[in-house]
Amino acid sequence: MTEKEQNQLAFYNSFYGLVWESGWLSSDTAYDLSKQAQQESGFNAFGEEVEREIGAWRVKSGEMYWTGWGEDGTHPTFALDTAPDSLSDVPTFNSKRKAEEVAEIFGGEVERVEEGEHETD
Repeated sequence: MTEKEQNQLAFYNSFYGLVWESGWLSSDTAYDLSKQAQQESGFNAFGEEVEREIGAWRVKSGEMYWTGWGEDGTHPTFALDTAPDSLSDVPTFNSKRKAEEVAEIFGGEVERVEEGEHETD
């Protein structure tokens, strides 16, 4: 088996495992599962290596970092990075996609947390 075939096998093994677990497959679901399988295996359906989006991610808007939703649960709250521990309450996400979903709500952006920085999730 060639290296490319092994890479394809790694992708499809991950992809079909996710399909089996989901129980239902729409085109959107297939796309999401395909992207997730690529991230887990590190390869696409053609056996080509893909950039993995592993790591920690946080959401920001301008110079402010998202810390959660206000008391009423509808308004985002933010913190400024003005002191060494000012980002200690900023949540991080293990999935870039989940961070992007939060950022979409208020037009924010996603930032990778550099290794060694404080991670809360």
